[in-house]
Amino acid sequence: MGKAELCNFIRSKYPKAFGIRKRLQQLKVQRLRRYMLTADEVLACEKDPAEKKRMVEACCAKWEGPMRPIIEEMEDILKHSTLLCDRSDLDELRTDILYCRLAFGFLPSEYVGFGLEQCSKEERESFVSDIDTFEFGYSVNDITVLQSIVNKGQSAQLFSQYFGRDIFWANAKASYEDFRSFVTKHPRFVKKKTNSAMGKNIEVVEIDKVGKNEREYFDELLTKGSFLLEEIIVQHEEMARYNSSSVNTIRCMTMKTKDNGVVVPFTFMRTGREGSFVDNGGSGGILIGVDEKTGMINTDGYDEYMHHYPEHPDTHVPFCGNQVPAWEEMLEFCKKAAEKVEGMGYLSWDMAYTDKGWVVIEVNGIGQMIGPQTVTKKGNKEKLTKLLAQMEKVI
Repeated sequence: MGKAELCNFIRSKYPKAFGIRKRLQQLKVQRLRRYMLTADEVLACEKDPAEKKRMVEACCAKWEGPMRPIIEEMEDILKHSTLLCDRSDLDELRTDILYCRLAFGFLPSEYVGFGLEQCSKEERESFVSDIDTFEFGYSVNDITVLQSIVNKGQSAQLFSQYFGRDIFWANAKASYEDFRSFVTKHPRFVKKKTNSAMGKNIEVVEIDKVGKNEREYFDELLTKGSFLLEEIIVQHEEMARYNSSSVNTIRCMTMKTKDNGVVVPFTFMRTGREGSFVDNGGSGGILIGVDEKTGMINTDGYDEYMHHYPEHPDTHVPFCGNQVPAWEEMLEFCKKAAEKVEGMGYLSWDMAYTDKGWVVIEVNGIGQMIGPQTVTKKGNKEKLTKLLAQMEKVI
């Protein structure tokens, strides 16, 4: 069991006594900003570029471990973005990207996706950052329930009625007989690591081509961790036309309000590139805006490397102006499902449209706000703050 899995397991066992759980959750929220600048330090950096550079360098040295994945993400973006990689002022850009993480909580992908380089301090603060998203999520989601959703295996069991396909959870309690039954029925399947995210550690497996017999493959699988094996989804041609190699999905964000029940304030679409199986933005996919009320695609496409696509770059299918099929059906599906989940005010549903209707790809307990703000280049903090005032808080 890795460190992240161990932490999630411990949180899932938090005492049910409300006062104790509430205090533990408050501490979790407070710790989100432990590697960030104070308000006075931010003001000093805003006034003096030299002080900003000094402060960023000092924080990166002092918080080397926590800042390492941020720096790695930044360097990956600078390497793969054709709009950034050859700039002559990359040192200044690096400083500003890291400053935005330390001052406001933005990931490098958010910095690029939102177009924060040219924004003022006030404009930057109008966007919902990675840290803001987690603070919001922990404010309206019970942390013990959240852990059962973070783990893809537990989540698949919890939401199995909505998945619309066969799933086998390969963990320490799994039986070889059940595994053999699954691969006999589905000799070609999707394998996902249960504690991964952003489309990583996902692959299509053909059991006849793994180079070992079924028993050996099963035993080896269990030594490497916990995995979900899933029947492959066949998407409807209306969604496949954007890119047939990936299952192109809709991210539908649901929030429980006190007066209006479950509402859907944000939606967007994702499609993969030619030859890619996944559509996640963090894995090279393209994000496209969708009007949450009508299902009409209302923006061009954007990836997390700052590239802009009026049409799919491989299939040349235009984005803006197309209608996502059976939109009302999907909204009602997500709202009704969200209503049944106790203790979770905020959920993000990844939905795929098939010939049999909408099915859930997976459910996210605290879905990032990068999608809705990347496609519009507009901050959603004011809208999210108003929504939070209408929701039941757990802390």
